[in-house]
Amino acid sequence: MKRVRTLCLALLAGVAAPVMALPDDASQPIRIQANSATLDDRRNTAVYSGNVIITQGSMRLTGSRVTLNTDQAGEVSKIVAQGSPATYRQTPDADSKPVDARALTIEYHADVERVVLIDQAFLEQAGNTFQGQRVSYDIQRQVVDAGRASSGDDDTAERIEIIIQPRKRTEPATNDET
Repeated sequence: MKRVRTLCLALLAGVAAPVMALPDDASQPIRIQANSATLDDRRNTAVYSGNVIITQGSMRLTGSRVTLNTDQAGEVSKIVAQGSPATYRQTPDADSKPVDARALTIEYHADVERVVLIDQAFLEQAGNTFQGQRVSYDIQRQVVDAGRASSGDDDTAERIEIIIQPRKRTEPATNDET
């Protein structure tokens, strides 16, 4: 029974990571490190606890507790990392700077390839930062959406903060002196 449980955990982990990574990362080996793991076959859920680190290619997800949910076909539907904070890092492509993110809760929605940062959310890429109660990142389109965790218009709620770095000029400076 213990061998079956270990095998099921390994299979569930193997299904989970490829959807988290971009196409270049999907061919890389998957590594999950944790202090403990629990599999619930009836609920199609695996829970990893204790300094959890999931890596595949350039992608790295960490948290004190990570829950992986799969559908009936064994495909990952949602991954939730919780921590103080949980972290996410991935390099979108060879020409881009890595995306670094952190929040108390990070949700990865596999069907739409979206990372949602909840509570003390922070996302940074190439010096541009997005900070607030909730930050959503569309991996494929590389689009960030930042806002409040709730839809209320309460003026006392925390506002978002965005810092955008100036673009560097691509043309060299010229000296017109003759």
